[in-house]
Amino acid sequence: MKTIKRFSLSRKIAIGIIPLFLLFVSVSVILQNHFQEEEMVRQAQVTAYIYADIIKEAMVSMMVNNLDVDESFLEQVNKLDQFDTLHILVNALKLRPDVVPPEKMKRVATAHKTLVPHDDVERKALETGTPFFSTQGERFRGVIPFNATKKCQECHAVPVGYTLGAADLHISFSQVAAAAEGNWRRSLFIFLIFAVLAMIVATIGFRRIISRPTGKLIDAANQIQQGNLDYSVALDPVKGSTADDELHYLADRFEDMRLSLKEKIEQLDELNRSLSQRNNELENALAQLQRAQDDLIKMERLAVTGKMTAQLSHEINNPVHNIQSLLQTSLRKLAGGQPKVQELLSVALEEIERMAKLTRQMLDVYRGSMTEIQREPQDIRELLTEIAELNAQMLQESGIKIQCDLPEKNITLLCSRDKMRQIFLNLILNAKDAMPAGGTITLRAREEGTKVLIEVIDEGRGIPGEHLDKIFDAFYSTKDELRGAGLGLFVTYALVQQHGGTINVRSEVGRGSVFTITMEAVYDAAQS
Repeated sequence: MKTIKRFSLSRKIAIGIIPLFLLFVSVSVILQNHFQEEEMVRQAQVTAYIYADIIKEAMVSMMVNNLDVDESFLEQVNKLDQFDTLHILVNALKLRPDVVPPEKMKRVATAHKTLVPHDDVERKALETGTPFFSTQGERFRGVIPFNATKKCQECHAVPVGYTLGAADLHISFSQVAAAAEGNWRRSLFIFLIFAVLAMIVATIGFRRIISRPTGKLIDAANQIQQGNLDYSVALDPVKGSTADDELHYLADRFEDMRLSLKEKIEQLDELNRSLSQRNNELENALAQLQRAQDDLIKMERLAVTGKMTAQLSHEINNPVHNIQSLLQTSLRKLAGGQPKVQELLSVALEEIERMAKLTRQMLDVYRGSMTEIQREPQDIRELLTEIAELNAQMLQESGIKIQCDLPEKNITLLCSRDKMRQIFLNLILNAKDAMPAGGTITLRAREEGTKVLIEVIDEGRGIPGEHLDKIFDAFYSTKDELRGAGLGLFVTYALVQQHGGTINVRSEVGRGSVFTITMEAVYDAAQS
């Protein structure tokens, strides 16, 4: 049963039809034999009646004309192929003495002794005048009584209906059965041929009308299971079927389900895309919030550091100036004598002047953050070209080349020209210090929407990742030797913040660094 369940629909139908077909053939054979046997018996009865009437009429004619039965007639009748045996029975004839001579009476009495009944069937037929029929295998027996008529009363003193005799006929069905069997075999052969042809035509029709549409539905189900919702389930019209049959109805509903599922999935995909977009927007907002928070922290740290350094610088500035004046006075007094002492005083004076410069820088940073800078529209292309030309000779002495990568159209920023020069000078000097073996510094500007991005790109040693978030802190430096107080990038960060912009850095050790300044572009009526 499990094996049959795995079969296709056409095989299952064939398994169901073939036994029914064989059962139909078997029942047809049984009924054919039965009806044929009944027909043979009926035909035998008719034949028995016909030949019995013929024998009866012949015997009556001979009795009337000759008062005797011709023995040769009985022998000829007995030799007919239609009979196996023929037995003539004679009852009490009750001949009329006034009609039949005595010598005929004696001869009839002698013949009567040989025509007596042989069994109870013949005796009963003579007594009752009722015909008897029976069949045993391929043999048929019929006992037909000869009942008296008015014409018989001319020679017999009997009433009408009296049984004068009977004919016991034994007929063989062998020849008839052989002919019928041959006819039945031919009929069965023709029937089987037409049945096979009918099954072939039915199979072809079944495959066209049922198997193919069912196969299409299966293919469509497999395609949809694999995610191909563009595979159409609609069935092509088939000759001999209607658009309202069960398979087409099922296919139409399946197609509706496919289209509905596709629509729902498209809606779900749209919702997923919308959700993904909102997630990206949320991530961007969180990133902006994080950057804003970092900038706020840096601003607060810058403000605190600036205020503290300004106070400290103010307190240190007066003693530094006094010491500087004393050292200058001492050098003038020792002019021309004690060179060793002069050398030591010169070194002390240089360090004091360096400290005085540092205090001024710290005061300038603090004062600059507290005052509003004067901004004017500036062409960034012109500004960067000017800065590159002014620093080209100084950088060339260190084996460094400076170049500009600028757009063709003008880019205008609202800024302080001097402060922007200081910003780019600090970044160029920082790049120069990171390139002891020489290389190339690139100044690049480009627009992104309403923003202007200015990049200072070097080919230096790069900055390790753990230092990137600290390089804009005051007094922080990654240089191997003391080349400053660590205020260059700190001051640069503060100046960019004063202009409402941002500065960030990306770096790779051994490949260099990229400092990016982002500021709002300015568009005048001519540009727009």
